[in-house]
Amino acid sequence: MKKSYLIAATIGLFSLSTSFAQDSAKAKKGMENRREAMYSDLNLTQDQKDKLKTLDEDGFKQMKALRDDQSLSDDQKKSKIMEMRKAQKEARDKILTKEQSEKLDAKMKEMRAKRGGAGS
Repeated sequence: MKKSYLIAATIGLFSLSTSFAQDSAKAKKGMENRREAMYSDLNLTQDQKDKLKTLDEDGFKQMKALRDDQSLSDDQKKSKIMEMRKAQKEARDKILTKEQSEKLDAKMKEMRAKRGGAGS
């Protein structure tokens, strides 16, 4: 009987860890799809693509850590998120040409308008 519980618990833990791995893979795939959609018509060089990918991945990790930080109030988190977005934009503008940056800004503005102004 104890052996049955142990086997059931082991299977349950394995299923749970597999589920988390799939969720993580889905989140990463979703981030890649959004990045591809945002940058698709900017005619980026491979160097720009690599730098933007690294910048976006770092930003994603920082945002996740910030959202998971229970020591900050909602207002503090909101303020830090705004600072992080500003820093991300400045770093992105250093990677892109002026024309690419303007085109991306217009595209992002259009995307925000389609979602009802969220994040603007």
